[in-house]
Amino acid sequence: MPPRYIWSQRGGSPKLSKGEKHSYRMTVVLTIRRDGLKLPILFVIKGQPGGRIDTNEFPSYPAGHYYAVQNKAWMDSGVWQQYLWFVLAERVTGKSVLVLDNFESHVSAEGKETASLLGYDVCALPPNATSHCQPLDVSIMAPFKSHMRDLWIAEDMVSDNSDGNDDDWMSPAAHLKRRVMIDRAIKAWDKITPEQVRGSFFKAIPKP
Repeated sequence: MPPRYIWSQRGGSPKLSKGEKHSYRMTVVLTIRRDGLKLPILFVIKGQPGGRIDTNEFPSYPAGHYYAVQNKAWMDSGVWQQYLWFVLAERVTGKSVLVLDNFESHVSAEGKETASLLGYDVCALPPNATSHCQPLDVSIMAPFKSHMRDLWIAEDMVSDNSDGNDDDWMSPAAHLKRRVMIDRAIKAWDKITPEQVRGSFFKAIPKP
């Protein structure tokens, strides 16, 4: 069953346990350039800087992408700084415009200052406008999520009946599932074409 659905007994509660809801959480930061280039993915994984995941697991993850830890696997100001310096600065040079939603870390004074140092002007979209004006949201997220669902359905390695302690974030089973989720996201990202990327900008930012 695709991840967007759950089974719930008729008349019962659909509430999920904390372990079920959060044991596999991670944030995936996707970035596209106007010329059709897809930038490496930044994965934000639940953990502590300098902890076991940071020091022991990250070296085993696929090369060519970036990985950060945060205690809730969320984007915060520290992770955003890593993103600006390590993901963007290496691949977006010269005067550029960053089209971003108005998430706090994106539009904070610290975030804007770093962006300015790198030669970027931050264009923060108005609230509730992301799905209409952000190129990635307009034309890329839907096919990316569709590819993720298709890959999830096709996989046999990870299932609800797999062995291991899902509630233990540091267990071998949890390590395996993090790696499978990362591999799945990379495969889905690889399926997005440069033509789709360029078309998303035409659709979201029409010529005057």
